[in-house]
Amino acid sequence: MLSDIDLCYIGSFASFQRESIAYQGREFQLMLAPWSWYEHVVNEYERKGNLATITVMLATGTCLIGDSDQWRGLKQLADQLYYEGPQPPSTEELRKIRVQLTDIWEDYCDKIDTQERLWLSIAILQNCMEAIFRIRGWWSVKPKYQLEEIYARDSRMAELLEQCLSSIGTQNELETICRYVLEPIGGWMKESWKA
Repeated sequence: MLSDIDLCYIGSFASFQRESIAYQGREFQLMLAPWSWYEHVVNEYERKGNLATITVMLATGTCLIGDSDQWRGLKQLADQLYYEGPQPPSTEELRKIRVQLTDIWEDYCDKIDTQERLWLSIAILQNCMEAIFRIRGWWSVKPKYQLEEIYARDSRMAELLEQCLSSIGTQNELETICRYVLEPIGGWMKESWKA
């Protein structure tokens, strides 16, 4: 899987800064930040969700210059947390996933216009993809890599996605994929989520 190239420089900087540069068809992300920023992001911020850009970069990356005890300690922390995975979603987060998918599904069912239904079917699929990564405790990946990850991790979800994508906007396939994502966490949200 080809990705962009992340380069980080850790030193005596006041805050985090990022710059993107395109070179020979590749995107380079240059990130400058102090040690404390990287430690905070890895140890506290990223594990609360399932987006682990910095954790993945440090865990799978290589130190090119400045191999030190401080670097090895940060790398060891990133390795440990990367392999542990994200913190499991809270009951409230699972409830919000159920509410969001149920609301989009109901909007889809209410629409008569073909274009509006098609648009909402795409939103449903994207929400299902994001939800399954969060529910299963998988680190999130960019949308351009999501299908590849699903094929590698969940053959049933991959099969359902293929059916949906080949007949985009078809109610039966969309309902089946929503049920597949939602059933392990309680299904459609029929009662008030504020209760």
